[in-house]
Amino acid sequence: MTSALNLALAKIVPSVITDKDLIASYTSDWTGRFNGKADVVVRPQNAAQITEVVLLCKKFGVAIQIQGGNTGLVGGSVPPPNSLRPICLMSTSSLNSILDFDVVTGHITVGAGVSVAQVQSTVRARGWEFPIDLASRESATIGGLVATNAGGIRVCAFGMTKQSVAGIEMVLADGQVISNLTSPLKDNTGYPISDLAVGAEGTLGIITAVRMKLIRPTLSSTLFVIPCDSVQLAYETLLSVQKAGHNLLAAEYVDAKSMQLIMSYSQLRPLWPVPPNVTVFIEVAGSNIQLDADPRALGTSNAGEMRNFWKYREAASDSWTAAGKVHKLDVSVAVDQIGTFESKLSAMLSNFEIVTSYGSFGHLADGNLHIEIVGPAQDDYEIDKSVLELVAKFNGSISAEHGIGRAKREYLGLTRDAIDIELMKKIKEVFDPEKLFNPGVLLPD
Repeated sequence: MTSALNLALAKIVPSVITDKDLIASYTSDWTGRFNGKADVVVRPQNAAQITEVVLLCKKFGVAIQIQGGNTGLVGGSVPPPNSLRPICLMSTSSLNSILDFDVVTGHITVGAGVSVAQVQSTVRARGWEFPIDLASRESATIGGLVATNAGGIRVCAFGMTKQSVAGIEMVLADGQVISNLTSPLKDNTGYPISDLAVGAEGTLGIITAVRMKLIRPTLSSTLFVIPCDSVQLAYETLLSVQKAGHNLLAAEYVDAKSMQLIMSYSQLRPLWPVPPNVTVFIEVAGSNIQLDADPRALGTSNAGEMRNFWKYREAASDSWTAAGKVHKLDVSVAVDQIGTFESKLSAMLSNFEIVTSYGSFGHLADGNLHIEIVGPAQDDYEIDKSVLELVAKFNGSISAEHGIGRAKREYLGLTRDAIDIELMKKIKEVFDPEKLFNPGVLLPD
């Protein structure tokens, strides 16, 4: 059956990969913790080819794993390790064209495989800015951003990805294509069907193109790098900035262990003679702004200096990844609880003998912590479960921006009501009754 499928796929798609060694490069995720198996990899070039592939896989009883830039951290971008059905991995990397750019209204329509960096460079050349920014900008794709409702460092100013989505084209499991890419900006005509794709992690259909709304760039800004003794004091520093009425563009933090790894990994010099427990990055609109902050605080409005300072934050995830098979947990709590949560988290992790190292960094103004844990085996979920249960006690979310994927599927009920999960299953049944797309992602297969 697989041979017959591959022959049929080759008549539809110009790029069909069957070599096991080449397939292996697609079946391991960014962390290296999640690995799967695929029988074939295809890279379609347009929605028409995707439709034909979907119908063919449906005919052969083959599941489809959808993959964008493969920068996910929860196993949602790679196939399962032991599937009862053959798996066709569909890469959207060839959907990499700028389809339309309205420079008057500030909207850009791109293929799902276009990278964040490509969008940024395109729109900046015409006086616009893309509101979503994240460290993996060179690899992360727009389709992946939408599928996971990604966040990044500008959420406190411009919101999650869903706030920037103006239209979506998506191929459904029956081969039909739904699209509102050309709908008027004001369109109140019933249920926004396409919007369901945002945050669905590819379980409802294959996103092929997205229309995004842009913003005018901030003409000038000032970045402050501030040493703090704790995450709680970091939060209080942020609070004082907000009370002063500054236009906040970003507010990030990195703990001492993460900063130690960052400096080693990226060969960056220490910012102060004595490293602080927490380093805070606060960017506000306007040049040469003054803050009532720690006298050791570093501030600049110079673009080059700002880029250099941001390296100390953006290298955080990769620095931990270089430390081994890391358990990466992305959670959120109420912003005013972030200090208390981090304190209880540290106390809890220090009691686990299997934990050899841990740290955190994240988005201070969003209550979003990225927790990195080294020690437990990659298939040992005891520590993951304990951290997520602590999140639930704080009425938080077990996924702030990375999604559920395969890593947190069994824990979804910790922070989502049973009625929510039941409705998710019913929506999945309507869109994909044969469970063709991303089997085992978000919901049990």
